[in-house]
Amino acid sequence: MERKKSKKVKRLNVKKTPSQTQIKHFLKIYKGLNDWHIPIFRAVQEFTKAKHVLYPGSHKHITPSLFFSDVTYIDFDSKIKQFFNDEKVLCWLDNNKFYKEKFKIKFIDQDFNQVFEELNSFDLMISACAGIVSKECSKYLKIGGYFLVSDAHSDARATFLMPNFSFEAVYDSSRSILDFSDKAKIGHFITTQGDVISPIQVEESIRIPKSKRKFKMLKEEMFYLFKKIK
Repeated sequence: MERKKSKKVKRLNVKKTPSQTQIKHFLKIYKGLNDWHIPIFRAVQEFTKAKHVLYPGSHKHITPSLFFSDVTYIDFDSKIKQFFNDEKVLCWLDNNKFYKEKFKIKFIDQDFNQVFEELNSFDLMISACAGIVSKECSKYLKIGGYFLVSDAHSDARATFLMPNFSFEAVYDSSRSILDFSDKAKIGHFITTQGDVISPIQVEESIRIPKSKRKFKMLKEEMFYLFKKIK
């Protein structure tokens, strides 16, 4: 019995399409153009006109690059590096950015407590939810530069007590604006006892959940804008 000759199957050179994993994960976590931070970044960009921006503890939160053309991201999770080099992620950013020039992104995979950049070199620094960024990273901000800081992890109240920063504005989430008026700022970083928050109370804020602290704040917002004055 004759054996049938096996047919050789000709393999086609199929181009591999870039993985959707990174962009899908980003859109799932941060909601893309529905990211609630977008009005905040827009308001800060319109006021500060910042060009060179630092975002310590960024994770995959690439949204600032929609409004700022040159952003340095830093995070100790080295696995995140591939996200910032991902073709689909960069394409999404290029298609949705709110400026004409080319964007520039730099990712540094290390702890922001270690020296990583030239001092006094950034126009704006962002602290969203990475703990106390102000203590270790304020030295990278230019004098006259701005610090957009969340109080979610008590970094804003820590910054308020730093002598090299001035309290400039409250981000009014109900109106999606930065409010620079004295009226808006009154009551922030003040306890319900009428006292300015103390260093001890800032430390308590960092260590102890809000419900278990021995004091309460008179007014609180999510984000604040400070200016480095010295």
